[in-house]
Amino acid sequence: MPIPRSIVALQDPDTAQYQILDGENAKVSVFDRSFHFGDSLYEVARTYNGILFAHDDHVTRLRRSASLAHFEELPDLDQLAEMVRDACHEFVYRYGNVELYVRTTISRGVGDVNMDRRTSGKPYALVIVKDLRKDPGPPLEPQSWVVAQRRRNLVTALDPAMKSGNYLNSVLALAEAQSYGADDALMLDYRGYATEGTASNFFVVKHGEVWTAPLSVGILAGVTRAQVMETCRDLDITLRERLMSRYDLQHVDELFLSSSVREVQPIVALDGRPVGDGTPGPVTQRVAVALRARIDAWCLAHADASLWL
Repeated sequence: MPIPRSIVALQDPDTAQYQILDGENAKVSVFDRSFHFGDSLYEVARTYNGILFAHDDHVTRLRRSASLAHFEELPDLDQLAEMVRDACHEFVYRYGNVELYVRTTISRGVGDVNMDRRTSGKPYALVIVKDLRKDPGPPLEPQSWVVAQRRRNLVTALDPAMKSGNYLNSVLALAEAQSYGADDALMLDYRGYATEGTASNFFVVKHGEVWTAPLSVGILAGVTRAQVMETCRDLDITLRERLMSRYDLQHVDELFLSSSVREVQPIVALDGRPVGDGTPGPVTQRVAVALRARIDAWCLAHADASLWL
């Protein structure tokens, strides 16, 4: 698959200075720990009309991930903001005013091929910017999911609340889903309780209420998940965080996912059986529209403080 058109801001591990490069020309060392051990952190955000949505929330989560992963230091986060801005500027200069996908990665560093983190050099950052489809509203793209046999990592093994570059657990669950012809997988914890998708949080609609898995079950504290929860409260929709078994999931009215790039998307089939009537449900549609309105209002309020506009 060809590399998509992209711009990369790449920091030098030794000097902490950075370059703005075409994605095809950006290279990292073969001794980078993120390559050998998945020893890295990352965040993904997107723009709306040139404004990077909820960037501070992503930085806050990045700091939490760093704490969980025992990163003693991080690259200068003020400089990281400059890297994001410069990479976005360069992309728009080259390719025009499009909506952007922005992925920030922090590697623990370059060093000997040795798991001991004391052999690593200093952490450094890179930012990848590529374009997203520009749309007038939240396009609903019905999804078909399966409940994966592969279980979500134990919190005491590799805490899913840490957004790290070690994603093999999700990669294998997604491959399992694809082997059944599904779009994605819903993962259970070791006790059989629903957690999240391979790269998104999920919500259940039952009797007009919206349910989602609690953070304690071992899930990522999604930035968009939090926005969806606030949106439900704005709409006076009862929201509950609760444990849900596979049996519970077979008796719901609607399912939908949330993610920073895809916002809200309906899950209309689970394990080959329709959810509800097999079409995007009314609560899902209502939440999707209200979430986009909430995002638009946030962006309007933060237009003057935009990270890169």
